[in-house]
Amino acid sequence: MFENEVRNVLEKRMNTNDEDDFTIYKYRDELVELLSKNEEETIKILCELSEEEILYVSEVFEEIAEKLQSCSYINFLWKLERKFPNLNLKRCVEVAENFVDKKC
Repeated sequence: MFENEVRNVLEKRMNTNDEDDFTIYKYRDELVELLSKNEEETIKILCELSEEEILYVSEVFEEIAEKLQSCSYINFLWKLERKFPNLNLKRCVEVAENFVDKKC
């Protein structure tokens, strides 16, 4: 169920015109809401996503990090950064890391 919800919102976001800011932010907010509920489920679904899907989720890494306040989540983002070097996620992960109150 959770995976289907995330993939559904992600698919809508991926199919949204890049100039449709209102709709982009709507789907980003939905992704943040879903992916901030349960750290374990979030990491599990992120493991299953494609490179392209991770690119879109990376838009909200920091919002999720702020809500989860989890070093495990940040450590997992670093694993994604190594798994998908072509996405250049380093800066996204660094920014997300800054949203966690404790040092990871």
